[in-house]
Amino acid sequence: MVELRDREKGMEDQYFRDAERVLKLKSRCDKLLAKWVAGLIDRDDFVAYADEITDARFKGGDPGVLSKALSDLQAAGRNLSEQDVATKMREFVFEATEQL
Repeated sequence: MVELRDREKGMEDQYFRDAERVLKLKSRCDKLLAKWVAGLIDRDDFVAYADEITDARFKGGDPGVLSKALSDLQAAGRNLSEQDVATKMREFVFEATEQL
């Protein structure tokens, strides 16, 4: 019985470590995206823009982040498609993974 509890505890610990890693990864990806978009739309307040991207994540997940970035790029007159931004977001996943 002790082995079963130990195993259960280990699985719970692993679950929480994995969940924490996913949150850190998404946060890092959002910061990389915010830095990239802020540069393209000539926004100097990168930290404030990163907060806006984070808010978009909480409200709508990846689609919310994509929509926010795309609408800001289009408002700034940048001709990037949804596919362009989504591709960049996928690139940032790999970059963030290497950084963590």
